Amino acid sequence: MTKMRRSPWLDDRTALLLARLTEYEMTLPEDVVRELISDHLDTTARLMRIGRQAAKFYVTDDVIATIAHQILGIDQAAANDGVVSLAAARRRKNR
Repeated sequence: MTKMRRSPWLDDRTALLLARLTEYEMTLPEDVVRELISDHLDTTARLMRIGRQAAKFYVTDDVIATIAHQILGIDQAAANDGVVSLAAARRRKNR
């Protein structure tokens, strides 16, 4: 793993994701969390065909919460007070 450059934006996003994980008594090394967020930023930029700087706009608090839920294996439908995704319902139906 390469050493990542420090930035206030990435520091903020890292702290938020670490806080979300701590709510569920899970910890990860800070450099691992920074890498996860950086990879997500790269993927967002690539898929949207925009630069990393512009992609930062799309890595919101909600996106960080979603990343935390993915790490923790939390079902988004259950986490959203019973609001069910139609796509998730279709996937369950087709199993």
